[in-house]
Amino acid sequence: MQLMGFKLSIGLGIALVLLTTGFKFYYDKSEAEKTAMTVQLQGAIDNQQRLENALNTQNEKIEKAVEDKKTSDARIELLTIANNQATARIEELRGKFARHDLDMLSLRKPGLIEKVVNRGTVAVFKELEDLTNPDQFDAETEG
Repeated sequence: MQLMGFKLSIGLGIALVLLTTGFKFYYDKSEAEKTAMTVQLQGAIDNQQRLENALNTQNEKIEKAVEDKKTSDARIELLTIANNQATARIEELRGKFARHDLDMLSLRKPGLIEKVVNRGTVAVFKELEDLTNPDQFDAETEG
């Protein structure tokens, strides 16, 4: 009977050692899996952060591009208006020159053309004198 109790104790001891060894392997495997999952989770967090940063950068670039387009559109609109005004002025001048054929007018009434040219020349010379007058700034600095 004692021998049987001894065999039973040895069997239970071996079972206990096997159970402890099995638990140790299971625990080590679980810890390794937890470590691997932690590394994967940290990698996923880092990737998500990089993705969010890239997304924010792209959104800022898109917003800047939209603002630049609005500015460009406004400038284009201003230039279009200025172009239309210049075109209208050109058409107006073409109409005036078409109505006033200066070649024919100078042949018919040379005195009239001479007076107009002389008045224009005097006005231009007066303006040129005013622009090139060396004393023009003296009065401003004294006052």
